[in-house]
Amino acid sequence: MWEDPSDDKENEIIKRTAETIYKYDMDLVAILILESIKPLASVGGQFARYMVAPFVPFIGDNSSPFFATFQDKNNVERLIQTLEEKGRKDEEEKKRLKQARKAEKEESPKKGWRKYLPF
Repeated sequence: MWEDPSDDKENEIIKRTAETIYKYDMDLVAILILESIKPLASVGGQFARYMVAPFVPFIGDNSSPFFATFQDKNNVERLIQTLEEKGRKDEEEKKRLKQARKAEKEESPKKGWRKYLPF
């Protein structure tokens, strides 16, 4: 009943969780909370398994692999690193787009009365 997921399944769960967190733009909040609760991950995983898991089948979701994945501190750390990496990539993309817009703006000549202003 409490089977541990395989490494591939763990990677999929971590990736899917990171994408969901990032989709709702909650990455910074999630990193803060995950860093805070990382020392208690095993306790939280056991609590979730025995207190929350019995109610989950009524919803129709098999959450045992999810609880087992985030019970391990290393998987919590991998989730944090995945979120930080996604944030870094997004920040670099925003910076690149901003520089491209700035370069495009500088190349276009000023029109009308603005060409006489120094700024």
